[in-house]
Amino acid sequence: MAKKPQQPVKRHYSKHQVAKFESQKKRQRIIFATGLSVIGIVLVLVGMGVYKGWYVDQYKPMHTVVLTVGDTKYNVSYFVDALKHFTGGDSTYAYYFIDAVAERIQLNQLIVEKAAEMGYTVSEDEIDASIEENSLDDVPAVRDIVRASLLISTLKTEYFDPQVPQNAEQREALAMLLESESAASEVLAGITTDEEFAAKAAELSLESNTKTDEGTIDFRPANTISSLYGSEILEQYIFSTDSYDYTLLQDADVSKQRAYWLIEVLERNADSGQIHALGMLLPSQEVALEVKAKLEAGEDWGDLAVEYSQLANVEDNRGDMDWISSTSVPENVADIIFADDAELNTVLDPIQDDTNTTRGGCWIVRLKSVDENRELSEDDRTLLINDKVDEWTTDLKNANLDRLTNTFSDDLITFAIDQLD
Repeated sequence: MAKKPQQPVKRHYSKHQVAKFESQKKRQRIIFATGLSVIGIVLVLVGMGVYKGWYVDQYKPMHTVVLTVGDTKYNVSYFVDALKHFTGGDSTYAYYFIDAVAERIQLNQLIVEKAAEMGYTVSEDEIDASIEENSLDDVPAVRDIVRASLLISTLKTEYFDPQVPQNAEQREALAMLLESESAASEVLAGITTDEEFAAKAAELSLESNTKTDEGTIDFRPANTISSLYGSEILEQYIFSTDSYDYTLLQDADVSKQRAYWLIEVLERNADSGQIHALGMLLPSQEVALEVKAKLEAGEDWGDLAVEYSQLANVEDNRGDMDWISSTSVPENVADIIFADDAELNTVLDPIQDDTNTTRGGCWIVRLKSVDENRELSEDDRTLLINDKVDEWTTDLKNANLDRLTNTFSDDLITFAIDQLD
């Protein structure tokens, strides 16, 4: 006969024991709840630290979209990789690359889109090969840079090269650049032969190519002289004139490494070695003397500085250089204005400076010969092809301005540069 299952023994507790058990349970619940609270607080604090230290400070800005081309978006992380590529990862001058890199990212996308419309594409294998050959970082930003570069190379060969003729009219000339019309007139008065011109150009020209080549501009086709010599006016004259005589040609836009300082020292600080000075950077001795005469006649320094000076920010500071040290200006300028005997509150004589660049000058130029059907050199063809590419990309960008956005803030620019360190 099967045994009945054993029933659990029912225990009986006193009121005191029951009260004790209830008290223990209550303590356990309190301890458990307290433990959960502590764990919760720790998790919240850790979460806040991660949120502030990683998400807010790093993740969020890196993933913020700052550039668009239509529906294509680029975040800060992408931009930082592109900035690293163009700066070599050096943050020293990265700030000056910001706008150029942003524009290049957008232009590269436009190039890829337009090239595809024209039937030109680049394979991923070609990009891989270029990255490996040039030891580049294999990241999306760099791949896009390489893609656009390879497309431009293809377009130059297959699309733009056929547009540039093998033969064209070319002209030969003599030219040199002086700082002003009066300086050019004085030099020209002493020239009677091309040999004398060559000697003077080698000695005095403020344009590097004409100085090196003794004033000779060899046979060149149209649309190359402006690129090589930095002067649209010189190009226009050489290809429009029928005269073979020497001519003076004023050029307000040409750049040259020659400047003149007008400075008035207001105060000296013997302790710091600094001076408080007014200053203007002017394009020629002729202009400097003209402005000095106006100052001595009582005209206002600030008004004249805004009108004539080529120093940066002159519209804001009106020619007041504030307190400067001797390293703030070229050495030969510092030797004069920091000298103990430099007069205070007096406009000093113009000081020549061949380290700073100013705009404006005067060409002495003569058309030497014309060849109506001369074969173009490889260098000139390359220059003309590159000009066509520049014109094409400029037109491409202008046609798509409504598709481009740039929402970079100062804080994000600083953040992006900091990622290079």
